[in-house]
Amino acid sequence: MKTLIASALVATAALTGAANASLSSDVQTYAPGADISSLSAAETASLHLIVNGGGTESEKRNAVRKIVN
Repeated sequence: MKTLIASALVATAALTGAANASLSSDVQTYAPGADISSLSAAETASLHLIVNGGGTESEKRNAVRKIVN
């Protein structure tokens, strides 16, 4: 399971600028005013997995805020 998650993080870290812009927009839904420009590739990948993964909106909001704050 850890290998799968690590692989997903590495693959997601290769996001293009357009995908990062989309991610930024998605993150704003859960953490208004958040700036993701200074986050590491691993943190960005985690955000991508959170906003596009399962879970309730509340769970996503809490997970996103833990990373961006």
